[in-house]
Amino acid sequence: MTIHPFHRRAGLIVLSAVAVAGLFALPAQAGDKSVRGGAVAPASAPAAGKPEPVSRLIIRYRDGIKGSAVGAATPGAERAEAQAVVARSAARAGAPPLQYLKSVSPQMQVVALDQPISAAEAQALMQRLRADPAVLDVVVDQRVRPHAVPNDPSFTNGDQWHLRSPGEVSGGINAVAAWSRSTGAGVVIAVLDGGYTEHADLVSNILPGYDFVSGDPANSAQARAGQPFWTANDGNGRDAFALDPGDWVTGADIAAGFCDFPEPQSTWHGTHVAGIAAAVGNNNRSGLGVAYGAKILPVRVLGRCGGDVSDILAGARWAAGLPVPGVPTNPNPAKIIGLSLGFGGTCNATIQSTMDEVRATGASVIASSGNDGNTLVSVPANCAGVLAVTAHTREGDVAEYANVGRNVRISAPGGGFNTWLPERSGSPRGIVTTGNSGITQPAGDITSSLQGTSMAVPQVAGVLALLAAARPDLPMGRLEALMIDNARPFPAGTYCAVNPDDLARGFCGSGLLDAKAAVDAALGLGSSAGQGSEGGGGCTAAPNGQADASLLLLALAALGLTLWRRRR
Repeated sequence: MTIHPFHRRAGLIVLSAVAVAGLFALPAQAGDKSVRGGAVAPASAPAAGKPEPVSRLIIRYRDGIKGSAVGAATPGAERAEAQAVVARSAARAGAPPLQYLKSVSPQMQVVALDQPISAAEAQALMQRLRADPAVLDVVVDQRVRPHAVPNDPSFTNGDQWHLRSPGEVSGGINAVAAWSRSTGAGVVIAVLDGGYTEHADLVSNILPGYDFVSGDPANSAQARAGQPFWTANDGNGRDAFALDPGDWVTGADIAAGFCDFPEPQSTWHGTHVAGIAAAVGNNNRSGLGVAYGAKILPVRVLGRCGGDVSDILAGARWAAGLPVPGVPTNPNPAKIIGLSLGFGGTCNATIQSTMDEVRATGASVIASSGNDGNTLVSVPANCAGVLAVTAHTREGDVAEYANVGRNVRISAPGGGFNTWLPERSGSPRGIVTTGNSGITQPAGDITSSLQGTSMAVPQVAGVLALLAAARPDLPMGRLEALMIDNARPFPAGTYCAVNPDDLARGFCGSGLLDAKAAVDAALGLGSSAGQGSEGGGGCTAAPNGQADASLLLLALAALGLTLWRRRR
């Protein structure tokens, strides 16, 4: 699908086309404009007004595969049981045969149709499947794309302005001042993306990951053309190797119906995102990550032309340490899970249920708001409990491409051009970190510059890792709140400060990410702070270190003394 949002750059309205992977449009929310700058347009309209055909569904059952529950079944036995469950569903619904493809969880099974059907036919089929008492829900297994806006193909060794203090660069996250107190040591950050390349500035911080990019189903154009692993591009489906083989797409691939947009050069998106979060520091090589002492858990969920919702949900579960049928348990569960990807639409119950399960493990989930330049936040960033991140520029203005809206919690550097302020001198305007020189397949290590809300997510993940290392006694929900509450105000004259479109309060989040302020606040809390719930309940500390409960008792005592004096 494509949409054509209006972007505003330095007062000039520019029209651009942005590829979006959502199948169904997100309806305009009351009181919101779908395009910044006063113009109103559909949030996500299908190309030429025609929805994409549906070929795969995710069925969520009330009960899970029995073998997974006992933990003793072989992958083959689990697959056979899942196939039988899917076959029963198809028979009860009077549906054509459904081919079992893979599992997301013991309760979620992914199925392929004999042939693609229209969106209307898919809705009718899903309603019949939902009528089965054993079925909780059925949704389309949609296509998801990374949220990056690449710069020109030349690469640069430019400065990592995003790490600097606001005194040097208005949009910097003030990381340097936080590193004396925390580098993220011992914290695991999962990067759900396109995998990684063995960059020398990454490998010592990389944990064994997993590749969830599955083979293309038999009814796909790729499989019919004899390329059943075209999307995965590594010759196989799920395996324990999360390396990125490249995601280039040729004109011939588009003509054959494999994809709907060209990618003449591989993006190495996952390598770049991982480097922003936790590239190795103090090694006299290229740059360093926000939490350069943390570890990266690479989870490959994107291939050529994006990735499937089902693989992303399975990858998120695995990253958090939850079971995925047929996949070994992750021995290094992540405290922080970053999703620099998304699609236009609403967060349906199936996606939300996975986000809830992952959050229930105590992990933070962070996602990019999207690069459509409007006020409609993408999925999964608009799911409840997911920390939605928008992007700003060197000057601290919201980037012209970055989505904002009621779901956004905070802004982090993404690079690019301003929405409202004129650009000042200074380059690069993108975010510089680990990259690869390969045009299609992996080649040599380089530093590269990209821009997008994708680049903002790993910076928030990195700051959360700094906090988690500094205060391992606090739940992630409490650390999220500290980070959000200690964001810097948006600079005067920026779009988020001026609010020229009169959007609802908080449409850009709480402010600009500030690593030092967040770490200082976390270390300033008393040792018993936030011990209660995932949301950080318990006793918090005042700026002078006194507990709130103690302050309350002092206040009550003072009030009692005042009343006693008045009576006298």
